[in-house]
Amino acid sequence: MDINQQKEQFSITYIRAIAAVAGYSFLYRPEMDNDSVDLA
Repeated sequence: MDINQQKEQFSITYIRAIAAVAGYSFLYRPEMDNDSVDLA
């Protein structure tokens, strides 16, 4: 896993943690983004 993929996984985990603290949960599990498209 290269550094950009690590950054992507960290950002997704961070968003999920914030959502969990706010009482929300994600049912959608994004896959690895090899096309450099941000979360939408």
